Amino acid sequence: AALAVAVAGLADLDVRAVVAVGPAGDPTALGVQPPHITVASWVDQAALLPRCAVVVSHTGSGTFLGALANGVPQLCLPQAADQFRNASAAERGGLGLVLAPGEATALTIADAVRRLIADEGFRTAAAGVAAEIAAMPAPDQVVPQLELLA
Repeated sequence: AALAVAVAGLADLDVRAVVAVGPAGDPTALGVQPPHITVASWVDQAALLPRCAVVVSHTGSGTFLGALANGVPQLCLPQAADQFRNASAAERGGLGLVLAPGEATALTIADAVRRLIADEGFRTAAAGVAAEIAAMPAPDQVVPQLELLA
């Protein structure tokens, strides 16, 4: 239901949208979409995220951190687990906006996406976090240090 509401919010916007329903999801369950919305079971986030202006998601850690690493502002629609904590961090850091389950409607989602696109402050904040992530050492640099500690 939350995904259908999100897609409805994007339907009237002048944006291209890619919607992933998950490997167990059925893309046809969302019905026929306008040509600017593509629905798929799975998308390669590593290939897609660098090309995104905004990410709209449930704010699971994989999508949340992937968007951060690519400097993409986020509309957080948390549903459960760590998603609320991730969404709160995005809001506190000026990296995105949050709509709680009772606040997420097609209209509020559309308005939030418009704001995230129009307000460069979100992109600037997200780019700052992306730069911090890029400056972190790679795993092959960290593992030898951890082995020395063990």
